[in-house]
Amino acid sequence: MRILSNVTPGSLYGLMGNITLSTNNENYYIITDYKFSSSVKDYLAHPKSLSALKMVKLNETYLSKTIANLSPSEIKKVSLAKALLSSKKYLIFDYFDKDLTSEEQAYYLRLFKRLTTDYGKTILLFTNDLTFLWSTKTIYYVDNEGNITSYNPKDPALLDCITPPPLTEFINLLRSKNIKISDYYNSADLLKALYRIKED
Repeated sequence: MRILSNVTPGSLYGLMGNITLSTNNENYYIITDYKFSSSVKDYLAHPKSLSALKMVKLNETYLSKTIANLSPSEIKKVSLAKALLSSKKYLIFDYFDKDLTSEEQAYYLRLFKRLTTDYGKTILLFTNDLTFLWSTKTIYYVDNEGNITSYNPKDPALLDCITPPPLTEFINLLRSKNIKISDYYNSADLLKALYRIKED
């Protein structure tokens, strides 16, 4: 991936777009399939397995479990523990945030930032979740033609790459018609205003 040659070590990046996660560079660890066939203990196979599990908010009882005994979010946490036990400097996560609660997402964002600052890891998060993207140093956007553009999360031009949710379109429609939701004290009056939009 051309993207990997542009990143500064020890930083947290967001990736969005049609990206193929593959590399022959031995210093990269790609966490993408979230599957393993053995027990957690055998999968981690490291003297510090328990420490890694605790870092991802799992305890020693998980060592004896197999993938069949784990939820989707627990499987991802075990996969993260495996990545933490590696000596790789670059960790790439494919939709790691999916299936996590908002509290878990916030925790792992803090953990990722700590890994970059305290351990010098470089982390790339492939996700469509705006919360994850906005919490990174740089966002790399790949369009349908494979062109890569780098954005600062505060760059308003980035919004042109993101399809707004229907609620955003609805709010923009209200604004274009000079309808302020805060001016309506009950839903009946707001519905009347919405019907006026339809009649227009």
